[in-house]
Amino acid sequence: MEALEIFSKTFLIESAHFQRLSDTCLTITFENPPGFGNHNSAYVYLMLPWLSKYQFHAFTIFPGNLPNTSSICISKCGDWTKSLIEEITTPSHKPAFIAGPFLSPFSSPAMDSENVIAVASGIGVTPAVSLIKKYSSTSRRMSLIWICRDAALVEHFLPSLELSTGGWILVYYTGKRPLFLNEDLPSNVFLCNGRPNLERTISGVIYSIANDSCLPDEVFSKNSIVTKATPEITAKLILVKALSIYSIDQLFDYAVRVSTSFEEDLPEWSAASFDGVLKMINDLICVDCEHELLKTKAIKILDLVDNYGSSIVDKDTFEDFMQLMMSADVESTQSVASTQDCKTTSLDVSRVSLADINDTITNGMFGIKRVLKSGKYSGKKWNMLYCGGSEAVLAQLREYKHKYSIGLSVEKFDW
Repeated sequence: MEALEIFSKTFLIESAHFQRLSDTCLTITFENPPGFGNHNSAYVYLMLPWLSKYQFHAFTIFPGNLPNTSSICISKCGDWTKSLIEEITTPSHKPAFIAGPFLSPFSSPAMDSENVIAVASGIGVTPAVSLIKKYSSTSRRMSLIWICRDAALVEHFLPSLELSTGGWILVYYTGKRPLFLNEDLPSNVFLCNGRPNLERTISGVIYSIANDSCLPDEVFSKNSIVTKATPEITAKLILVKALSIYSIDQLFDYAVRVSTSFEEDLPEWSAASFDGVLKMINDLICVDCEHELLKTKAIKILDLVDNYGSSIVDKDTFEDFMQLMMSADVESTQSVASTQDCKTTSLDVSRVSLADINDTITNGMFGIKRVLKSGKYSGKKWNMLYCGGSEAVLAQLREYKHKYSIGLSVEKFDW
C-alpha cells in the first residue's frame, strides 16, 4: 500500500471507545467519520498517538452494534498489542488515527461464490464476522467453522452472529475457562468442546445445504456445551469472567475513583464507599447483563464485612468481599454448567462393509463428491475462506481443496 493512499484516507477519531474483553484482547469502537465509506470485508491501519506516534498496524474492521459505527478487535501478539492491552485497564475513550478502509483479500472470493464456508481460528474470526453481517440477509449461503480457545472472544462475538436459515455456525471451544453466554443460541448455531475433524465438518455442512437437511450427527464432538445454567452458577461465571479481564487491584481502584461522585467525606487513605463498590459491579462486572442475584448478594456481603457500620471499604475489606462473592453459596463450576451428549453416531467397525469403505473413498465423506461434480452445488460454486495463525488448520484445508476440488482463499495478517 503506497504511503500517499494511506495518507489520503486517514481520519482522526477524537474519542474512540476502548474496552478490554480479557487480559489478552480488547475492542475499539468508534463513530464512522464523514467519508469513511463502506467497510464490509475490509481492513484499516491503526495509529494510537498516545502509545506510539510512528507505528501503523493493520486490523480487520467490522460494523459495530450501533448504526454508523465500526469496531476493531485486537488480540495480544507482539510488543505493541501487549502495551496497548496493559494501558487499557478500564473502559476508556482515547484518540486514534484510522487509515482506510481497504478491501481485504476475502472480498473477491466471497462476492464470486454462491456458497461460502469461512473457517477461522482465534482472532481470525473477525473477517468472517464482517462477511456474515454483509451477506446474512442475502441469498448467498454463508457458514462459519470457528476454532477458538479464548473464552472472551467466543462470549463477545457469538451472541451477535446471525445467519440466514441456509447456513451454519459451528464453534469449537478449546479453552479452559468456563464460558458465560447470556442468551440462547439460534437453532443453526452449535457450540462444541474440543477440536473438529475438518474434513467431516466441512463435508457435513456441504451435505446439509445440498440436501436441505440437518447436519449429520457425525459432525459434532461427543459433548456439546450446554449454555444454560442455574442463576447461582451464572453469577459465579460472571465473576470468573470479570476476574479474567481485571485484577482485584484494578477493580478496587475503579471503585475508589467512582466513590467520589457519591461521597464527599471519604477518608484520606484509599477507600471506596458501598455505592462505589456497587457502581463498580454494575460498570465492570455486570456490563453484559442485568444479574440481580449478583447485585443482591453484593449488598448482603457488604453488610457482612462492614464491621464498624461505616459503609466504607478499604483494600483489605474489599479483598474479603471479593473472596466471599466468589465462594458464597455457589457450587463448583469446572464446566459451563453440565455437558450433554450430542446425538452422535459412532463408527462400529464390525458393521462397516467393504462396500461402505469403497464408497467413502470414491465419493468422499457423506458422498458429497457426487454433489460437487455438477449442478446447483457443484464444486466451482463453493469457496472456503481461512483466516488465522494455525498452520495445522491451513494444511487440512489445503488437503481438502485438493481432494474435493473446492476453492480456498487465505487471509493473512501481513497486509
